[in-house]
Amino acid sequence: MFNFQFVKNNFRFLLFGFILTFCSSFGQTFFIGIFNPFIRQELDLSHSQFGLIYSLATVASAISLIWIGKKIDDVRILYFAIFTCVFLAFASFFITLVESVVLLFFALYFLRLSGQGLMVHTSSTSMAKFFDHNRGKALSVSWLGLSLGEGFLPYLIIFLITLFSWKTIWLGISIFILCVVVPFVYFNLRTYVDGSTEKTEVKPVIRHDIKNWTREEVLRDVKFYFLLPAVLAPGFLTTGIFINQVYIFESKDWSLLLLAQGFTFYAIFSVIALAVSGFLIDKFSAIKVLPFYLVPTMFSYLFVIYIDWNFTPIMMMILIALTNGTSAVLLTSTWSEIYGTKYLGGIRSITVSLFVFSTAIAPVLFGYLIDHQFSMNQIFGLMLAYLVFANGLFLIKLKDYRPVQTT
Repeated sequence: MFNFQFVKNNFRFLLFGFILTFCSSFGQTFFIGIFNPFIRQELDLSHSQFGLIYSLATVASAISLIWIGKKIDDVRILYFAIFTCVFLAFASFFITLVESVVLLFFALYFLRLSGQGLMVHTSSTSMAKFFDHNRGKALSVSWLGLSLGEGFLPYLIIFLITLFSWKTIWLGISIFILCVVVPFVYFNLRTYVDGSTEKTEVKPVIRHDIKNWTREEVLRDVKFYFLLPAVLAPGFLTTGIFINQVYIFESKDWSLLLLAQGFTFYAIFSVIALAVSGFLIDKFSAIKVLPFYLVPTMFSYLFVIYIDWNFTPIMMMILIALTNGTSAVLLTSTWSEIYGTKYLGGIRSITVSLFVFSTAIAPVLFGYLIDHQFSMNQIFGLMLAYLVFANGLFLIKLKDYRPVQTT
């Protein structure tokens, strides 16, 4: 299933993608959420006030990403990657200066844009542009960085908080990025020539060139919008679940011990999904995998609604992980197959910004449903209906999701 010769031949570039997705953890909700109580206590904020500031900062970062993300198509990957790393280091330092709500907004904006936005965008776009025969596997390897972050960093930070203040930890993150990550990126990519491709022992297949769509052409393409609801579904729905995870478990009378165990299984099966989906995409194509990737999450919601086992929350997390792990690899591969890679940065900047925007809406929408006395089964039923709708919508256009060949 996995070609280790491929890893050996392209180790430096794969490691670059892995490190960037690992560092994206510093701008992800799971990481920033660890510091939520300390920030609220220092600024005397309620849960809803912090949530509103966080959502506004996330929306602002999504809008900014549309413009900034496109620049990866116009400059050397080396320069764009270094800029992104330095920006994240600055954001990590800036949050140590927070003494007011206004500064908190800008700190969260910088972290969300540089971390969740640009670090992931730079890694995935670079992998998709560089790799052709093994694009799925390459994206799988790079996304293992985030899986490592999700599995390792919470434990590390919880330990460090017992020794240092939360601002000192962020200062350490900034120093780590500047002194370790930036030099690594420079020395790893200094000889890389944009436009070069992977080293592979696979004999090139004779084929027509694929048309490279510009961002403007994609935005005028009807089938793009038929696919969007399915593309946004995993991040949107999972954010809503994770940000209300304790409330969900208490409402369903599930032990909070199962919550911790569930995240362990989530991390394990995310990694499995990354590996398997990368192999399937390279073997069959992203387009052929696409119709099935939301199915595990559909079953997870059915479990929650209809099956009252002690193991139900674990199954929920496992099945969600299968979809989310596949999504990390599948979606960039899908854009590459349909629209080519020349302008991929601009295309991904739109889709990633919409993804980030959806994760900003989720806390507000789910909070509204909870405040208006919707039961957990009703909420999960609405999420299931959305998934069925999204999957059915792009299936209508499935035959059109093929690359346009140039003559």
